[in-house]
Amino acid sequence: MPFLSIQFMVLMISVLILLAVVRDKRAERFILLTASYIFYAGFSMEMLILLLILSLFTYFGGALVFRERTAGRPGSARCIMCSVIGVQTAVLVFFKYTGLFSMPVGLSFYMLQAISLIADLYLGHLTECPSLPDAFLYIGFFPQIVSGPIIKAKDFIPQLDNRQQLNMERLAYGLQLFLFGAFMKLVVADRLAVCVDKVYSAPAAYSGASLLVTAVGYSLQLLFDFAGYSDMAIGAAWLLGFDFYKNFNLPYLAISPTDFWRRWHISLSSWMRDYVYIPLGGSRKGRARTYINIFLTMIVSGLWHGSTANFLVWGALHGLGQVVYRSVADRNREAGRDRILPPVAARILTFLFVSLLWIPFRAATLRDAWTVISRIFTFRAGIAYYYVYIFIFGTALLLVQAIAIHRNDADNPVKPLPLDRFYGKVIVCILIIATLMFAYFGNGAFIYSRF
Repeated sequence: MPFLSIQFMVLMISVLILLAVVRDKRAERFILLTASYIFYAGFSMEMLILLLILSLFTYFGGALVFRERTAGRPGSARCIMCSVIGVQTAVLVFFKYTGLFSMPVGLSFYMLQAISLIADLYLGHLTECPSLPDAFLYIGFFPQIVSGPIIKAKDFIPQLDNRQQLNMERLAYGLQLFLFGAFMKLVVADRLAVCVDKVYSAPAAYSGASLLVTAVGYSLQLLFDFAGYSDMAIGAAWLLGFDFYKNFNLPYLAISPTDFWRRWHISLSSWMRDYVYIPLGGSRKGRARTYINIFLTMIVSGLWHGSTANFLVWGALHGLGQVVYRSVADRNREAGRDRILPPVAARILTFLFVSLLWIPFRAATLRDAWTVISRIFTFRAGIAYYYVYIFIFGTALLLVQAIAIHRNDADNPVKPLPLDRFYGKVIVCILIIATLMFAYFGNGAFIYSRF
């Protein structure tokens, strides 16, 4: 059941009405859990069965981990935790890498949440073992089950007993987030996809300059597609009474590869930090070990994103970029220098680095990725194709980023509008009209829903 469908709108309205009527916490959980499974069943009943089995396994595994930890048997708790996470990881690897069955929608996302539940119970981040309905609802919560954002158990489960009631403020905030996300997806990302899909279907036919412009176009498409989904998911969660926080914060304003991952897919970066980087030793075991841990964490991130060699290379190069930057930054700090490059130069180089690495992320094969990169750097002749919307949306993003730098300390300046003011109502109406007028309906799938 896609977000941008009549079925989803009917489901959301029905759930909001029911939640407004009931006041019993158990009834609220039942409504939300039922809605989550109705939503997921809209994709496939077989995938719903797998979700139920994995949720049940995670619940009982978590209960065992919690029992052993609270009983003062940390060795036993650790053994159970590793075994449960090992099985969860094996299931994810089986579907992602064997190719024997199609990848269940959202598996990569809700499996990370299932792992988070086990880890948080072991680490003591949850003071009580969640009930079976709470565990099931956390893993299968429908606004973010398909493509995130990834919410840690310690951040979600406590909210179940303190779910916020819908009021005008939450309604205005949630609806605006959802609307803005729909605009980014339908008007920006899907229109850019027209150019990107065409060029990447036959990269050897296009000139190096066209491929360079298209590479920038894909950087924009991916940002607006995924940030659009995240905003819709966060907006829906806010309407339902749950506080999820931003998943993107103008990532193309990053001044380094490390800063980029603080701004891009923030929930995944945070998950990787807490459950991969820190358990590997983080920065606690010396400089060399820190660099190794950074590199390994990015390798894991690459493998999580996809099963082809493209993603392994993408993750490895991002890891290498972070290690090189961290090494230079450490030496600069020891020499008493505050920064490596002026901010403008640092932002341009980081954007070029990230956009270059989006090429293997998007290309069908490493051979295609090499074709694109080699033709760009050798200025090869070919079909000249410069999609005007890349320049339009690129300019619009540059303006937003310029405002962010000068007025908001490089933080996202786009905030919810006050709907009690006339100008707020006018801008929201303009956004709705613009979405309906300029939406491109030829490609409804979200990019990250395939991972």
